[in-house]
Amino acid sequence: MRQRETKLERMTSIAIHSLATLLGTLLLSQAAIGAEAADQIWSGGTVLTMNDDQPRVEAVAVKDGQILALGSLDEVEQYKGKETTMQDLAGRTLLPGFVDAHGHAFMIGLQAISANLLSAPDGNVTDIGSLKKTLEKWSKDHGDTRKAIGMIMGFGYDDAQLAEQRHPTRWDLDVVSNDVPVLIIHQSGHLGVMNSKALELAGITADTKNPDGGIIRRDANSQEPNGILEEAAFFSALAKQFSKMTAAQAQSLFEQGAQLLSQYGYTTGQEGRATSAIVPLMQAAATAGRIPIDVVTYVDVMENRDFIVKNASQTYTDGFRIGGAKLTIDGSPQGFTAFRDRPYYNPPAGYRADYRGYPAVTADETFDAIEWAYANDVQIITHANGEAASDLLLAAVRTAKAKHPSKDRRAVLIHGQFLRKDQVASLDELDIFPSLFPMHTFYWGDWHRVRTVGPVNADNISPTGWVRERGMMFSTHHDAPVAFPDSMRVLSATVTRRTRSGDILGPDQRVDVMTALKAMTIWPAYQHFEESKKGSIERGKLADFVILSMDPTVVDPETLHQVKVSQTIKNGKTIYRRGDSDDDSVQSANAAAGDVLGRMLNHWQRTNEERDGNDHNHGPDLLMTAILSGLAPSQADLKH
Repeated sequence: MRQRETKLERMTSIAIHSLATLLGTLLLSQAAIGAEAADQIWSGGTVLTMNDDQPRVEAVAVKDGQILALGSLDEVEQYKGKETTMQDLAGRTLLPGFVDAHGHAFMIGLQAISANLLSAPDGNVTDIGSLKKTLEKWSKDHGDTRKAIGMIMGFGYDDAQLAEQRHPTRWDLDVVSNDVPVLIIHQSGHLGVMNSKALELAGITADTKNPDGGIIRRDANSQEPNGILEEAAFFSALAKQFSKMTAAQAQSLFEQGAQLLSQYGYTTGQEGRATSAIVPLMQAAATAGRIPIDVVTYVDVMENRDFIVKNASQTYTDGFRIGGAKLTIDGSPQGFTAFRDRPYYNPPAGYRADYRGYPAVTADETFDAIEWAYANDVQIITHANGEAASDLLLAAVRTAKAKHPSKDRRAVLIHGQFLRKDQVASLDELDIFPSLFPMHTFYWGDWHRVRTVGPVNADNISPTGWVRERGMMFSTHHDAPVAFPDSMRVLSATVTRRTRSGDILGPDQRVDVMTALKAMTIWPAYQHFEESKKGSIERGKLADFVILSMDPTVVDPETLHQVKVSQTIKNGKTIYRRGDSDDDSVQSANAAAGDVLGRMLNHWQRTNEERDGNDHNHGPDLLMTAILSGLAPSQADLKH
């Protein structure tokens, strides 16, 4: 092979290239002349498209909520008209809007509706007096929310940080209100306090006995409850309080959850487990224009299969749709309820040495649910954390595919925390899409090392590295409210796998920033059958964008969690803009509240005694069941 071109060949090549460039420019100009002018043109910063054929561009034009053109600024400005708004990114970075691969949009609302009772540096509570003032101020400033949820709620107090060195009591909270229920949750998530009204609604009196696994604290001189409830006593009372919720209040909770997702750059959210009774509430809220983002939900496959077959659709109605079915095989890794193929490394006191968790459904139920989904061409997403749970899923899918081949159903594994490497290969073989939870490495990585799986196997939880070795797509998620829906924490954990203690959990399972961003955009869009409309910045796709304060591909990976969502755009319209009031303390407090709720849910799951097939032993599922128990919305309710 020759190493040099002749002068004539080089001149000819240059001439051909110049002619091609000229023709391309003329064609683009001609197309632009014949096209309508753009509504907006975004430029002045980095644009990451998630399209490997055109990964970075200078500008993007938007028309009628869709992407009209993209490329160099000169190219895109040819779509500028008299009414076009030029949007200056001011050095920030534009990406496709994040697609929520797995979360509970309905339950995320809890994280958005609570008073911040944390002490410094994340809050201002120093004593019981300041705690009461914080609750009173929240009640005054959030009157609509208080009325919507029917209570005053606070997260994060710590008696060890209070000047009095004691827990508040019912009588302290009665000062805040004696006619509205008041409940506060301890920072540990293991206990809480209720005022007299909340205790009344929960049916707790001097005659109420302590439940198994819980304690109702009493007044020193009598059996009268003092408002402090521990463990199962608190979780049960919390469920009773929320079970009074009306349809209008439930819709408000959903609305709050969707709005919180938008603040973290999500333009598509997910409610990862719904019931047929809850779906109309969510649809009504969407139809009323109260949900700023698209939300897709999956209905419990053990609850109403006829409803799923009748209503599942890939088309949104007012920004809401049923994507398919949800199956839950086991529980929580950190709660020791994930179904493993071997004993837990260091289980809680009182557990047998051979304890390896347990399934929430039988093998027959698993095979039947998967077979039904494949027979009816219904997409099914399956919660499986432990190795034994994943083995059940793989066997069921293998059987169903043999009976019903040649269909693109995109079955999804949710979580897969303890996947073995051979199971990753089986996921690839069976075309099961893995939605993984590397954010877990930050929140519970240290716990997994010393308690659940031990120092060796902990390195391979949420094995994104093994998945990429095989060239597979995957998505990442937050599973809020188990954790907070902080998109940058999801990104950071996927790239760095730093634990709370600062250790790196499984360095070989780390991936680069662009891969991690694809797992939040184009790949979860594929997971939801929406890759032709969302997930990347390409002509004809929806103008769903998120603007970040910095380019995540050039910052120090260890600082990724510090990148901020500056703006969220849905269908070309801004639905969230970070302002001066959105200071870091507010974001930190929200994240801390979400962390408390997550620990509360996981502990509830671990201690919950109702372990039948209807509860499924998963924190958000249990809480939704508790909150909405007995809620049967009427048509009048749905009009609120």
